[in-house]
Amino acid sequence: MNPGILFEDRDLIVLDKPAGMQVEKDPFGTPNLEDFVSEHCPREIRIKSGPGIVHRLDKPTSGIVLIAKKASILKQLNSDFAERKVMKQYTAEVSGRPDPAASTLGHFLVKDDALRKAIIHENEVPNSKKAVLSYETKEVRSDSTLLKIVLQTGRYHQIRAQLAHMGHPVIGDEKYGSRITLSRIHLHASRLEFTHPKTGKRLRIESPVPF
Repeated sequence: MNPGILFEDRDLIVLDKPAGMQVEKDPFGTPNLEDFVSEHCPREIRIKSGPGIVHRLDKPTSGIVLIAKKASILKQLNSDFAERKVMKQYTAEVSGRPDPAASTLGHFLVKDDALRKAIIHENEVPNSKKAVLSYETKEVRSDSTLLKIVLQTGRYHQIRAQLAHMGHPVIGDEKYGSRITLSRIHLHASRLEFTHPKTGKRLRIESPVPF
């Protein structure tokens, strides 16, 4: 279950994470991107704590993950993410047919640590955070729809929770109401656009959708 390498230089590496693989390491030795990068380029890592995880994907989600090799690169990329200078695009297959075919969803999200779920509210409640995404229908299938999704905020389980709240859970995502049992969920980080901190070049990284 090794990730693919989509881009790499001395400063950073962009990986194509398989569904079911963790981003960060844990005490149990579970396969993860952090260990993969440490083993792949041990001489290039210039961060004491190991590879610099810039952003994360849920374990059952596949697709693009950006990792910094140097502390200065990590700092700049963290700043760019915080200032929303990075464009993250996802592809999701959901049950049914969303109506309208394209829209922007705005909700308030509360992370429930006990249930390990995100709870969606229409109005602001205590401890909630604003969650906004835009979606667009790309393909209508027999009992499902393929959506292009662009995040405007990056909240815990945001895409999965918001789509389920509108009545169209991600295929295979039983945690959020999908009635289809699969070995993975049909959510994929398919495109990432960011400015390289060292060269200043705008990079557009894409990963083919596996479903």
